[in-house]
Amino acid sequence: MTTLQQVYSPNFHLSFEELCLSANVSAETMLELIEHEIAVPVTGEHPRQWIFHVTSVMTVKKAARLNRDLNIDWADLYLVLNLLDEIEQIKAENHRLKQRLNRKI
Repeated sequence: MTTLQQVYSPNFHLSFEELCLSANVSAETMLELIEHEIAVPVTGEHPRQWIFHVTSVMTVKKAARLNRDLNIDWADLYLVLNLLDEIEQIKAENHRLKQRLNRKI
């Protein structure tokens, strides 16, 4: 049985097929995501050898949802996902700075 600690470890990886199943996307969709560098294999030369980090599951799910719900083109999703990540980083930094400010007041 796999524990949560193992899943979130930097060494937990999924095969191409496992990632497709975990993210509930077709192999064709995964190939589009890989082609546009939204999902990037850690190792491997072709689909049967590709290995992905477990964090790819959330990225793939988010990309598929944006494509489906907002009809965002696969080529544009890379930029959209990067912007969403930057927003999250800015929010986290803003939160940390507010905490520091509150401690000094």
